[in-house]
Amino acid sequence: MHSLNTFCSNLIARAARHHIRLLVVAEGSSEWGSLVASQFSQYYSRVLVCGEPVLESATTVPFRQARSHLGQECDCLVYNGYCGFEAEALGALSGTIVGGGAMVLLLPEDLLTPDSLFERRMRSRLNEAEVIRLVEGKPLPDISAVFAGTGSGVLPFPGMNRPSLDYGAITESQLAAIEAIRRVVTGHRKRPLVLTADRGRGKSAAMGLAAASLLRERKIAIGVVAPSYQSSATLFRHVAEQLGLEFIQQRKLAIADSYLEFISPDNLLHHTPAFDLILVDEAAAIPAPLLSQILQHYNRLVFASTIHGYEGTGRGFAVKFRQQLDSKMPQWRGQEIDEPVRWAKGDPLEAWVFSTLLLDAELTPLAEEMMTPASLSYRTVDKETLATDEKLLSDVFGLLVNAHYQTSPSDLVALLDDPDLSLHIAQCDELVLGCVLVAAEGGFAEDLVADIQRGKRRPKGHLLVQSLAAHLGIGEAAVQTAGRIVRVAVHPHCQQQGIGSHLLRHVAEWGVGKFDYLGTSFGYVPELLSFWHRSGYQAIRLGLKRDAASGYPSLLCVLPLTEQSSAWLEDARLIHGSMMAANASEAFSAMDSYEWLPLYLDAIGGLSVTNFSLPAPRYYQLLGLYMDGGLGYELVLPALQTWLIDYLNTLVLPISEPDLLRDCALMIAKIIQRKPWPVIVDEFGFAGRKQAEQGLRDCVSRYCDLQCKSILY
Repeated sequence: MHSLNTFCSNLIARAARHHIRLLVVAEGSSEWGSLVASQFSQYYSRVLVCGEPVLESATTVPFRQARSHLGQECDCLVYNGYCGFEAEALGALSGTIVGGGAMVLLLPEDLLTPDSLFERRMRSRLNEAEVIRLVEGKPLPDISAVFAGTGSGVLPFPGMNRPSLDYGAITESQLAAIEAIRRVVTGHRKRPLVLTADRGRGKSAAMGLAAASLLRERKIAIGVVAPSYQSSATLFRHVAEQLGLEFIQQRKLAIADSYLEFISPDNLLHHTPAFDLILVDEAAAIPAPLLSQILQHYNRLVFASTIHGYEGTGRGFAVKFRQQLDSKMPQWRGQEIDEPVRWAKGDPLEAWVFSTLLLDAELTPLAEEMMTPASLSYRTVDKETLATDEKLLSDVFGLLVNAHYQTSPSDLVALLDDPDLSLHIAQCDELVLGCVLVAAEGGFAEDLVADIQRGKRRPKGHLLVQSLAAHLGIGEAAVQTAGRIVRVAVHPHCQQQGIGSHLLRHVAEWGVGKFDYLGTSFGYVPELLSFWHRSGYQAIRLGLKRDAASGYPSLLCVLPLTEQSSAWLEDARLIHGSMMAANASEAFSAMDSYEWLPLYLDAIGGLSVTNFSLPAPRYYQLLGLYMDGGLGYELVLPALQTWLIDYLNTLVLPISEPDLLRDCALMIAKIIQRKPWPVIVDEFGFAGRKQAEQGLRDCVSRYCDLQCKSILY
């Protein structure tokens, strides 16, 4: 006990002196882990436990709630690995530890999950020089040797023994960012700034310090845009501190005639208030269409994003967003903050977390000559090969990070451990130029499918087959097996050369005998529809709402591989075409006409108004699922319209029964006249939309020929 206490004390003192953060691993029994945790935690005032409780005096956060602590700080993080290991939580909370602090990772001696390739890889990286391993029953490491290993790459912390910088900046890099933000206001219009930084570099603080200086100097209105207010709380806190205001999570801070105000992206574009400067924090998490519209409406803009981080990455965002900026505001500028403000440069904990979770995965540099798809090899990579080939794993993850901003540590875990996720790559020699991820779905029992269609059950995952069953009423698609294309990523220097299409052809050949069909769902833009069409995929459903991540409505496409899946594809296309036609003036009326046109023409291609009619079993199935509460109004509107017209033709006029008259008026108002729900609520005296929707459902159930349900069940 005494030697462990002395060891902890000396190690922490040296870490504080160099402003680095320690990674301490306690391996052995839970009693040993608790002892090590208590010895380290006694030297820190802000201790956080992740996982199950291990210290009575410390705050404990479950793995699943790690996100709630983003933006906060602690001195010591105790990660209780005895109850499991969550890569997302590790990535999230490691960035909350300040310089001089420590992460104490508690692990049993044996693997928690013996067949987990991710855990095996993580354990192997505990042998790195920056890791301090305290193994139960073994002597403590030599303190001098330990610190020589952990501190060898550390640079002097710029915040120590240095004169204060302008605007409250801590590092020269942060000061340069503050000055660049100020120039967006003081310089020429239409010269936006793209600010990027890793976590812990003071990016949000730099925006707050710059905003505070501008608020003090001039009359100015500054709008802060972020995915959520919590994402921008650090920015607001720094403004409040600089202006001497109490910070109580307020969304607006004012001084004299100037103010700083948070506004959501949707509200900004809906109301377009008169701001002199717009600061967009965590811009990579805001859908691209919204960012494009912000560019159209405002002239002085700062877009900030994290390069590598738990929430995803800003690297891919920066690459793609530059293309928009080059066309709309070519005189934009870029600025990166590379010096940490919360710990020293070369921090050992950051280095270990980045390499272990591949947060620093980059694109493979390519030679100038372009490669043709025919010169590449296409293959499926098994998980053992991926786990033992670090370069291959890093190259693949670098592609995924660049292609999709939401790529995170959980994707790395799935890549190595999910048995239903397969990886397919395009290579030229040792260079990985493209990859496709495919998730195996379906194979459900018929009773489970029936519950899914009635909205009673929603199994985890299986997004493609559940959408076909629940939204199109095609239950057999969930009984069959499917391969869902989760990601397609091609090196940006090799795009528009057919590599993605060749990869999809390889996947289709590989999928024969494994799946009944392949499918995918993506944010619809005309160019992507053309891409999937070239590979034989057919569109069968457009989502009613815009996807939160992409900002576009999701389009579902499938490629049949067997006669069984081909059998329902025609019905799916009919349902899709009739739904597109029926909802054109209502659910889809806000879509851009140029984007709507190719999708609409594809949906109704070869069909006339009369042959939109579905086969009787499918028609009655949709009506039955609607009456049972499984499908919503928009999803069965064509069937409702067909039924209602037939039903109205059976009535004897004039209608004298008051209840029947009201019910018919309600059904005509919504199904035929397509009045908006708020109008229906007012006209028929409903309490709200939910009650109005149920009222319509009840009307249809009352008058529809329920004997037809015998066809279904």
